[in-house]
Amino acid sequence: MKKFLSALAAVGLIASAASAGDLAQQVEKLAKEYGCGGCHAVDKVVAGPPYRVIAKEYKGKPNAKETLVKSILGGSMMKWQNLGKKYGIKVKMAYMPAQHGVNKEKAEKIVDLILKLDTK
Repeated sequence: MKKFLSALAAVGLIASAASAGDLAQQVEKLAKEYGCGGCHAVDKVVAGPPYRVIAKEYKGKPNAKETLVKSILGGSMMKWQNLGKKYGIKVKMAYMPAQHGVNKEKAEKIVDLILKLDTK
């Protein structure tokens, strides 16, 4: 019985790791599709903060989704200059322009995926 439970736990760990990798790939795919990849990546600073850092900052906060959708659709200014210091990153851009090629539904899909990223 112990061997069975150990094997089941191992399968669960492998499945969750695969799911986390799949999720990161989905975020990268959407970023590329909507042009976000020029400034963002899942794990590294390009010009703006990495998606995992964004997830870490907003996950669990009230209105996180609405705040991030608003940033995508309307742009933002100097938002990550101080937040970058909090997470030990240097954000290269001070301004994120409004993403006119992304509608609200697409922005919500992007934000949902970002907020599901593992932030550990």
